[in-house]
Amino acid sequence: MTPRLSLVALIALPLALAACATPAQRITSNLTELGVPPRQAQCMGGRLGERLSIGQLRRLQELTGLRAERFERMSIREIANKLTDERDPGLVAEFLRAGVGCLI
Repeated sequence: MTPRLSLVALIALPLALAACATPAQRITSNLTELGVPPRQAQCMGGRLGERLSIGQLRRLQELTGLRAERFERMSIREIANKLTDERDPGLVAEFLRAGVGCLI
């Protein structure tokens, strides 16, 4: 294998693995980045990955960029407030339901 080919393989492998992440894994990662404790984020990720539509998953993913603007953790309530959209109240309801369910 040439050095150039091995460099391409080294770069492509993480990208290919990231593309294989399930919605639950992506949600867990995003929630952790927003400051949700890892154990709770994993629980919520599993629940939300099964219940949210593709559009709702994208909306949740958009919030990850907000973490760069903040230096402290976001609470479940703060994240829910950012998700609030009168066109899709179901997203906040599912998010809060998962958050409460994973606290118990």
